[in-house]
Amino acid sequence: MKKIAVIFAFYWELRPLARRMGISFFKSFPTVITAEGGNVMLARSGMGAGRAADMAEDIIKDFRPDLMISAGFCGALVKDLKIGDVIVSDLQDRKLFCSPKPLFTCEEKTEAFRREGAIIVDMESDAVSSVAKKYDIPFIAIKAVSDTLLDELPRSFLQLLSPPRLLRLKRNVDLASNNLAEFLLDYINKGAAR
Repeated sequence: MKKIAVIFAFYWELRPLARRMGISFFKSFPTVITAEGGNVMLARSGMGAGRAADMAEDIIKDFRPDLMISAGFCGALVKDLKIGDVIVSDLQDRKLFCSPKPLFTCEEKTEAFRREGAIIVDMESDAVSSVAKKYDIPFIAIKAVSDTLLDELPRSFLQLLSPPRLLRLKRNVDLASNNLAEFLLDYINKGAAR
């Protein structure tokens, strides 16, 4: 089996996959977790390109993977993508735009689509891809839509605190993370493992 490293930004992106891989709740808390007899490494970098690049460097030095995957949530830049849709990109296909900052509004997302031609946005994949390329390690991004083109993201924690917004966010995150986990587990077990 190939050695596969999967880098997420946040715990709630990683947890459903860890659960499906039989990793207990408490064992899923560390920043780096190994599974599948030591052949799969799940890691949380935190948000942003710098943190993702640092995590990718550490993983390559310590784990020497045969494949690097940047996984997690993304925002949709086109109308036909819905919450929970999973998109696979090698970044060369230009489906994924890596933004240096969050895109909060429909206008910001629409402008990114016009400028970049991508259908989804995240903040970490380009950094992981660059580090993987430096070490000649194959790379793929696997992302699940957590906010659609029309979803406005809260700019502050206080804006997030309204009950309707919290419930919608929880529903979106649960659907995106579960769909992502299902796809990743299948990809690791059937596709990437060979």
